[in-house]
Amino acid sequence: MWKRMKMGVFVYIDGFNFYYRLYKNSNRRFSPPPHHKWLDLLKLSQKLAPGKDIEWIGYFTAFVSENTRDPDQHLRQRAYIEALRTIPCLEVVPGNFQPATKWGIPHGNPNAHPSQYDTFEEKGSDVNIAARLVWDAARGAFSEAILLSNDSDLTEAVRIATQEADRIVHTVSPDLTRSNALRAVATSSTTLDTKLFKKCLFPDTLTTADGIVVSKPSAWARSDPKS
Repeated sequence: MWKRMKMGVFVYIDGFNFYYRLYKNSNRRFSPPPHHKWLDLLKLSQKLAPGKDIEWIGYFTAFVSENTRDPDQHLRQRAYIEALRTIPCLEVVPGNFQPATKWGIPHGNPNAHPSQYDTFEEKGSDVNIAARLVWDAARGAFSEAILLSNDSDLTEAVRIATQEADRIVHTVSPDLTRSNALRAVATSSTTLDTKLFKKCLFPDTLTTADGIVVSKPSAWARSDPKS
């Protein structure tokens, strides 16, 4: 039997939806600067739920592999994952990548003609988020939940949590738009204020519990000292 001594806020972060909605497929006029990618998700969660106890944060993502298009991408992600793991209440929940063939203009080559190309799609994170949210709601694990995603595939999980389990679930979209389906079933819905990021950054270097020093990737260096 699962027993809990307290109930706080659980935060579910859809890692790739969060990243791509901010930096790749954003409808924001300006994406956050690169150094804001070095984001302390506990500090951000505390900004989203001021004065409340953040008991657990789930960061749902897949690990990228080495690729010739961006040979350091996997190293930047690994550094960020290690930084996140210094947060005691945060759990990294892995998904996976699967090969896929698409028709269109390959990402990163806007001048190319539309064609068929091979790529990879992140799989599993939406299922993992949905399963964990429903399970946590059913067992009464949290007083409130925050879902940081704009993925309408999570609508049924949020509906079950709010309407069947009678739990409070707030959705926060990393994009400027909000999924109408998620808005319809969430307790509340808002868009993410990226101005919060500048007060929610990790220090440039951190030390893990094993004594390993983790540094912010050089590609994420502060571009404007005043920003």
